[in-house]
Amino acid sequence: MRHLFILILTFCLTGIASAQIRVVSYNIAQFNGDANAMADVLQAASDDDSHGFAAPVSIFLFQEVDEAELSILQGVVGSNYSMATFTDQNDSSWGGAQAMFYLSTLFTENTGLHVDIYTGASRHADRWVLEILGYTNKRLYLYSMHLKASTGSANQEKRRAGAESVRDDISTLPDGSHIIVVGDMNFYSSSEPGYIWFTDPGPGQIIDPLGNGNSWSGASNTLKHTQSPLLNQNGGLIGGGLDDRFDFQFVSDTLLDGGGFDLIDGTYRTLGNDGNHYNDAIDTGNNSYFPGDTARGNALADALVMASDHMPLMADYQVPALLAWEWNPAENRVLVGATSTVDFIIRNDAPVLHTLAADILDVDLVAQGGITGTQTVSIPALSPPAIVELPVDTSVAGTWNGTVTLTSTSPEAQTTPEVIKLNGEVIDHANASFSFTEDLDWYTYDIAFETGTGIQSFNVWIFNYGFDGSQSLLEIDDVTIPQPPIMFGGLSTTQIGSIPVLMEFSIDTDTVEPATYTSFLPITVSDEDLVGELTNISMLTVRIEMTTPTVACNADFNNNGIVDVADILVLIADWGSTDPAHDLDSDGIVNVADLLIMIAAWGPCL
Repeated sequence: MRHLFILILTFCLTGIASAQIRVVSYNIAQFNGDANAMADVLQAASDDDSHGFAAPVSIFLFQEVDEAELSILQGVVGSNYSMATFTDQNDSSWGGAQAMFYLSTLFTENTGLHVDIYTGASRHADRWVLEILGYTNKRLYLYSMHLKASTGSANQEKRRAGAESVRDDISTLPDGSHIIVVGDMNFYSSSEPGYIWFTDPGPGQIIDPLGNGNSWSGASNTLKHTQSPLLNQNGGLIGGGLDDRFDFQFVSDTLLDGGGFDLIDGTYRTLGNDGNHYNDAIDTGNNSYFPGDTARGNALADALVMASDHMPLMADYQVPALLAWEWNPAENRVLVGATSTVDFIIRNDAPVLHTLAADILDVDLVAQGGITGTQTVSIPALSPPAIVELPVDTSVAGTWNGTVTLTSTSPEAQTTPEVIKLNGEVIDHANASFSFTEDLDWYTYDIAFETGTGIQSFNVWIFNYGFDGSQSLLEIDDVTIPQPPIMFGGLSTTQIGSIPVLMEFSIDTDTVEPATYTSFLPITVSDEDLVGELTNISMLTVRIEMTTPTVACNADFNNNGIVDVADILVLIADWGSTDPAHDLDSDGIVNVADLLIMIAAWGPCL
């Protein structure tokens, strides 16, 4: 039966590990119950949402464990749990040893701090130390024990002596330690010496979450009882009905101080105890442990009477708030004179499944330097982050530097304030210009072409005047299309830094008459898409003069526009040669015929 049970548990005990802490203490009666029933009970402990929310059990602490049954117990708990240091100094032959299993996704065991503490009657308590992952220096001390049973002053004294030994060890722990002390204490009342030894004020004191010194006797206190879920003995399981509070989960005062790592109010309970079965079996009639779901309560009750003669004692603990923050430096490049803020984001990153499982994060923020502001925020776990807008001084271009100091007032969230250095850049506006050497916003571009010379192209440049990396890029948002016959061919780029943009224009000279063609072209320009962006207009006027082609004047050798004495002197100097440049009639020789042509062309060229 037990080997079959291991297979069942592999499928049952699954869940997502989180930093919220659910602690279950359970006397398993040396496995004298039904293994499958115990599987159902342990799964029910994780599924239990009767007191607010369900959560995977983080830590199981078992009493009455036989070393020979350890492998079976590991299978019962599930492979996703790690077994802590186990020791058995012949305890299995008497009251059983202690065993602890924990989620390794949540804790690591500090094995060097494990100790065994002799508690009398051939029994030992165990002390384990778990470090909580995701936090710095967050440590949990856990004790488990099974004190001597039965009534009578001799047995009470053995329990007291065991309590004294445990408290002596607690007294050696550092101040402020977080301590949970569990087990089958076998205390019959709060007036027992052992109970008093644990709870009296002084070094090493531990607290009963149900109230130090309060009574747990009688039907009015049935909700506090943990033993026995059976009315009649069943094999190795003791009966008697539910009328004793033998199982406890004491805590240090650091777990009851109202913040940080703390017992969650109202979550300390006996799994399956609905308060309606005093001195009776927990499965007699209906069980109302799960409000509104009697069938579920009855199924749990049936498993409890089959699993052990004790009932699991469980409690949920919140973890401290976990401060996290971020800001995006890429967003902090803004334009001079802009109204701008830095969005500083603060989160409570406590890794929990329910908002009650972590403390609220309270943070005071103070910003100084290039950014200013103060604010206090409160962020529950699993809530959206707080976004604090911090104004930036943009009055002068240049790099700004500032600090944000975060001081958490939430207990145990922080040891010292966090100081975060921030910086950003305030840049000048872009400056469109048609010149590289001066700021020229209005410009007339003049050019001339002769008609009949085909398509003629020309370019106009636009610069980001004064650009040196500390000002915005210039964006060309729109160019007015020129009136025909002037044609616009496009831009080489639409964003200008140190390299200007080339604007391409053209005109078809074969389709126009001699005249002056003018087009006014407003150009819309702006800064980059940053906070404080400005838009402006630069005005370009394109003016093209189309002229009639000039007639060639072949006799004007010096190209001064006039056929005169200077040209005759050139001709005479070349007399008798075959130079085609001076052979005006192309007869192969410079002679009188060429001179006569020159005389005929005398005067200005037409």
